[in-house]
Amino acid sequence: MSKPILVSQDTSTMPELASIRQMVTPCYQCGFCTATCPYPLLGHRLNIRKFVRALQLSMLDALEQAWLCSTCKLCESKCPRGVPITDAFVKTRRLLALSKKTPEKLEQVLWNVYENGNSWGVKSTEKLSWAKGLEVKDASKGVKYLLYVGCAVPYDPRLYKVARSLVNVLGAAGLDFGVLGKEEKCCGDPVYHAGELEFFEEIVNENAEKFRRTGAEFVVTISPHCYNTFKNLYPSYGADLNVLHYTQLLEQLLDGGKIHPSRKLDGRVTYHDPCYLARYDNVVEPPRKVLESIPGIEFVEMRDSAQDTLCCGGGGGRMWLESEGGRPSDMRVSQASEVEAGLMVTSCPYCIQNFEDSVRRLRLGKPLQVFDLAELVDRALG
Repeated sequence: MSKPILVSQDTSTMPELASIRQMVTPCYQCGFCTATCPYPLLGHRLNIRKFVRALQLSMLDALEQAWLCSTCKLCESKCPRGVPITDAFVKTRRLLALSKKTPEKLEQVLWNVYENGNSWGVKSTEKLSWAKGLEVKDASKGVKYLLYVGCAVPYDPRLYKVARSLVNVLGAAGLDFGVLGKEEKCCGDPVYHAGELEFFEEIVNENAEKFRRTGAEFVVTISPHCYNTFKNLYPSYGADLNVLHYTQLLEQLLDGGKIHPSRKLDGRVTYHDPCYLARYDNVVEPPRKVLESIPGIEFVEMRDSAQDTLCCGGGGGRMWLESEGGRPSDMRVSQASEVEAGLMVTSCPYCIQNFEDSVRRLRLGKPLQVFDLAELVDRALG
């Protein structure tokens, strides 16, 4: 049996440690969190019940477990005692960051954001690479809707298609929108989840000022992680934004008669709810409403849908860290295959990247394509 290790012997972190201990005090070790989490089923070392118990004792027998969580919040949503488990993981990461115990790959992410304003290291001159050939307004000239593209889109050519499709749809609706282009900076999500709160505060202040100068009434995000960051984290630092995930905006445009999906798209389609939309922010109906408005679509639900959705494995900085066991995205793709879907639709860049990787790796009985909702709407408007 391994000897427990003190979380920190640095007295400067004692207030943070006491705060975490108070958060997890209500836990009575029922183990429901561990039974709910998909990671143990995939051969990972993460054991949430033991992690929480270690925090209650101000000790931890495996410090790195704090970095194994994808912050999907499934365990927390099922906890009978209402313990804020996800916050406990994130605050523990803060302690580890103060103790210089951040994983090397996340340290590189932090440097990427610091040097380039992009978590994947995309340089400013390349941040509009996805928009080549499109006429997209410079938001600095003043817009009603600021389309916040996020870090992943200019990094991954596959995601170019998502942003281009959304631009086409918003253009067809006649909206006054634009992008920051080379001036866009990371929302700060990976910085926050790496425990670097001072750096995160700097990002909040810089972004809030940039957004203010555009005069935009709404900030529209492609990524649910950016949406959650702007909506739920920025206000604590004095930045209150009117933020929409693009699926919410598409629902508004559909209800207002601004878009009319009329082109028939045949196919059996299922929808994957991103954790940071469904579980964090209860955005469940808008994407389904938009999807079901497309003629020819045969919509079918997977198990573990809506607020019970299964994580793709990309949240909480996990996109940059190696998986020590199986991948949650493999499980989710298999669930899509179970309902005999030909199209697996989602609305998150991380989900698309992970699911397409899983589809390539798995030998499914029936071909499965992964699409973003914006891509299907764009086709249906054609």
